[in-house]
Amino acid sequence: MESETNQDSFGGYLKGFRMKQELAIQTVAENTKIAVHCLKAIEENAHDRLPPQAYVKSFIRTYAHAVGANADVAVGLYLSEVEQQENAKRQNLRRRKKLGAVRRAIMAAGVIISILLLLRYTDIFMDPVPTPDTAGPGTNVLPEPSATEGETAGSRPSVAKTQDKLKLKVIAVKQTWLKVIVDGQNARSYNLKPEDRLELEGTTNFNLMIGNAAGLQIFLNGQPVKIYGSSDQVVSLKIP
Repeated sequence: MESETNQDSFGGYLKGFRMKQELAIQTVAENTKIAVHCLKAIEENAHDRLPPQAYVKSFIRTYAHAVGANADVAVGLYLSEVEQQENAKRQNLRRRKKLGAVRRAIMAAGVIISILLLLRYTDIFMDPVPTPDTAGPGTNVLPEPSATEGETAGSRPSVAKTQDKLKLKVIAVKQTWLKVIVDGQNARSYNLKPEDRLELEGTTNFNLMIGNAAGLQIFLNGQPVKIYGSSDQVVSLKIP
């Protein structure tokens, strides 16, 4: 009779024997003292509606004896299904862990790339265009006329007046860092604390990068310079 029953699942196996015996499920419940809803859960392989494993094995054996089935076969089918479900859960957990590790690696790579791009942008902005102070090789430099020559050659134009200096005064009101390029020369960095003061001189312009837009007061030749930005905001400024 066992060969004529469905042995794909423990529930189908037991139900096949019950149907062969032409027994109503209520009859099996009365004979085994197992509740009908529990017998239905067994026949439907509804693991989520069954009690703990130790009770289920006892119920399956009692059910098998009541319908003439092999109790060892029925319990074996049940344990096989439980093992398959546990393996599926473990594989699912491993897949989730791998996916979590991949997501974390992608996020870390994104953060690193963002930092590198920010540093690259900062380097490009703060790297001044070189303006040589001395003439390169092969350049002919004419000597400046002496005072005697200037006095004797009345037809020559007088030497131009010295260009006015630009004076930049910086007062820190909050802690901040500051990078300054004066007249396109090499950048200089400062870490300023409240009430620190800095005075710089130039002839053409100042390029500033400020770590805290609300951290400084700036004056050019005694006139205040407006800084647009909020607290802790990094801003760049070209004066004048």
